[in-house]
Amino acid sequence: MTFKKHPFLVVLLVSLIGFNSCISDDEFGLSSFKEIKAFDLPGQAGVTTINSDERTVIIPMSEEANLSSITPSRIEISNLASISPTVNDVQDFSEPVIYTVTAEDNSTAQWTINAVAALPNPQLPNSSFDLWYNVSDYQQPGQDADNTVWGTANRALAIAGDANTNPEDLGGGDFAARLTSVEAPLLVRMAAATLFTGSFTEGFPNPVDPRSNINFGTPFNGRPSAFSLDYLYTPGPSYEDEDGNPLPGGDQCDIYVLLEKREGDAVERIGTGWFRSGTTVNNFSNLEVEIKYGELTPSDPEFEYANIRDDESWGNPQDTPTHITVVFSSSALGDFFTGAIGSELWVNNFELIYE
Repeated sequence: MTFKKHPFLVVLLVSLIGFNSCISDDEFGLSSFKEIKAFDLPGQAGVTTINSDERTVIIPMSEEANLSSITPSRIEISNLASISPTVNDVQDFSEPVIYTVTAEDNSTAQWTINAVAALPNPQLPNSSFDLWYNVSDYQQPGQDADNTVWGTANRALAIAGDANTNPEDLGGGDFAARLTSVEAPLLVRMAAATLFTGSFTEGFPNPVDPRSNINFGTPFNGRPSAFSLDYLYTPGPSYEDEDGNPLPGGDQCDIYVLLEKREGDAVERIGTGWFRSGTTVNNFSNLEVEIKYGELTPSDPEFEYANIRDDESWGNPQDTPTHITVVFSSSALGDFFTGAIGSELWVNNFELIYE
């Protein structure tokens, strides 16, 4: 399906982009925002915790990290604000380091950055999916936008439709994530629901290349042997390609974990745990999937679809990962707009298993 087939939709998209770009950040005066939104260090072993009320940042670090001389790998702050020291300044993080964020109106806030030893056998925060926060007229998994490792494609869907990854109240404070493949509101036939570690990119989403909208993965330093979760799955009634042509077989869900070693732009795959199935599961069932370390071989059942991508390479299976990517999708080939509208995957109580 091309833009030329839908000129009205192209005009609508251009109008939305233009409207968004015309909004001035200082339309209502100088900004007073001076938040730290993200702070990462090389050798980080887990997820950064940001406390905006106390102006503190806690970063779990691996045992082998040299804290005495570190240049931050990423710092994100409020729009129009500045920070000192800068992201390029080397710091000694063996003790707490004070960073000063200056807002556009010249008001300041001091933030304390603490690098601490990571706990053994780490788990991902909110992997029970019990915490959700409001964003406009939809919800996202996590405590808030600055303290979550989980992302969805809800922002793209909410532009012209409804979110397709939502919390489902199971009672007693227990929530599951419900992912539904839906008819796409713009340009393409369908939109598979995805829940993943990482974040949706800034700027206007690209509806015809879903993967380009996502920054996958989060810092992680463990070596789990498997993962488990509770899930149910119902494939939709009509399995079709991107043009709506019927296909043999049926839709499938994807549930997978990738352990990676990242250095700069290089991504090496250390471990793979992948489950793909089109079997209907009407009641919550516990699933456990082995994480295989090292290169997949043709004898592995998941070899055809779980192999490395063009922008990856195989790493040393004995290495310690620096990142983990976890993905749940209601339609395994949703990246190619292939699947069944109405396919529904529910996930709950995700856990990494250690020997």
